[in-house]
Amino acid sequence: MSIFTDEAVRNAFLAAGAMAVACAILSVFVVARRWAFMGEGISHAGFGGAGTAWMLAVAFPGTFSDPRYPYLFVFIFCFIAAIGIGWLVQSQRVTNDAAIGIFLVASLAWGFVGQHIYVHRYHTDPAGFENLLWGQMKSITTAYAMWSVIAAVAVAGITWAMSKELIAYCFDPLLARTSGVRTTLVHYLLMLMLAMTIVIGSRVVGSVLVTALLVLPAATGNLLTRRLNRALAIGIAVSLVGAWGGLLISSVWRALPAGSTIVLLMVAEFAAALVVSRFAPR
Repeated sequence: MSIFTDEAVRNAFLAAGAMAVACAILSVFVVARRWAFMGEGISHAGFGGAGTAWMLAVAFPGTFSDPRYPYLFVFIFCFIAAIGIGWLVQSQRVTNDAAIGIFLVASLAWGFVGQHIYVHRYHTDPAGFENLLWGQMKSITTAYAMWSVIAAVAVAGITWAMSKELIAYCFDPLLARTSGVRTTLVHYLLMLMLAMTIVIGSRVVGSVLVTALLVLPAATGNLLTRRLNRALAIGIAVSLVGAWGGLLISSVWRALPAGSTIVLLMVAEFAAALVVSRFAPR
């Protein structure tokens, strides 16, 4: 029997494919701006949001016990982190890596405080604790898969509509500003698209591994070509092969976690591109 007769599997493939495309598009700008660590900071901010929901579940068990609340707070905290990091960097109060590091460690610490308070009260981990860290394909609903597609279409549409401004900002912010590009708007727009993609993508591979989807596609494409459009096409292909291939392998060998398998397959693609790039002209 085909694995695609299972609705949960179809939803997982649809969500993974949508997130693969969205992350591959954004990875071009993440790599160009050297924001690999940015995705890590925003994704871990979501863990702080979940920690807040777990604390509220202890304080108000009748109100915040619904397992959907942690994901609502993940969403809120990721956007707050994106705006906060963006503001600190844009205002030049602190350096890029310092701003990310501050939000990352603060969010992780806050999230683990919330988790420990919950465990102390109920003597068990909060519902969805491991899923938040490592992803859980089996729990993806049809509605969530459709939201993933909508997010991917939004990222693709915004990138296409503002491609000149985004490229100018990412490759030479100072020149872009002097040329009339509204770099502040572009900066925060990228932050918000990253946050939205990370929030949805964390359900696919988990907050710990989602950064890989924002780095590996462009890093692989850049090894094989110097042309931006070709690098983007290669990145999307690499991301889709990794996402769908990892899911397929995990579906056949159920002992393998889907999120980790996806990332390792994309690392293997990067390694193959690294070998090819040494012998083939770009």
